[in-house]
Amino acid sequence: MILILIYHLLQKYQMKSRYTSLCLITTVVFATILTISITISLLQSVYGVMGDGSVRRLYSGPRASVAVSGNNVYLTWWDNKTGNNEVFFASSNDNGKNFAPPINLSNAKGGSADSQITAQGNNVYVTWWDNKTGDWHVFSRASADGGKTFGDSIMLKTIGSSAVKTLKAPPSDTISVDTVVATSGNNEYVAWWDNTTGNWEVSFVKSSDGGKTFDNAINLSNSSDARSVGARMAAEGNNVYVAWMEIKPGEKHVMIRTSIDNGQTFSNAVTVNK
Repeated sequence: MILILIYHLLQKYQMKSRYTSLCLITTVVFATILTISITISLLQSVYGVMGDGSVRRLYSGPRASVAVSGNNVYLTWWDNKTGNNEVFFASSNDNGKNFAPPINLSNAKGGSADSQITAQGNNVYVTWWDNKTGDWHVFSRASADGGKTFGDSIMLKTIGSSAVKTLKAPPSDTISVDTVVATSGNNEYVAWWDNTTGNWEVSFVKSSDGGKTFDNAINLSNSSDARSVGARMAAEGNNVYVAWMEIKPGEKHVMIRTSIDNGQTFSNAVTVNK
């Protein structure tokens, strides 16, 4: 049923490369459905447990993220071997047979977690959550030489002014968060979800200079009557696809927005599973 809806979605927007776009959108939508199952369960418990409807935020459990470009394999993860939660990076230039010593990318006094990675050509981008400023923000670091060196970490601007609520261990009244990163050409795209607007929304920001600078974040979900979480993203050529789950009491919908101009503008949100 979802594939049929996706097919009609592609007809509506008349994408030039129908087969490629179908594969990308299918991947994004199914990744969204499969990877946010834990988030959905947590939200279901929220509606039953929290009388005031409030939700607290936690970072996800330990996880390694991987990206590949040619013979190069790039890994990122976070752990507390330094005595503090830090984001690390390691690279291999022989298809994963050997890896260079890990690099501490976050290197911050605050906690760092939820790292993600993407790569194309010699460009490597890593994003994560960090509270070294006292509040939780999304950061990005970019490499233009296959992970040998990285530029300074850049804090991405959020949309709202409220602080993201404190990260806690996972009781039943929490929403799991993450960053999502994709690349095409010299563009870096980052998406995440938080409650800085007072509601859980999906934000998107892009860089067109290899992650050196970023535009202001935009609110892709803009759903004041629902919680928007579990974003996933894919990019190819000029096309960027962002999907997420929109949740109301008794309702769960997979949403997707498409950009055909490198993330400068997006189509209206489409409900895939009406």
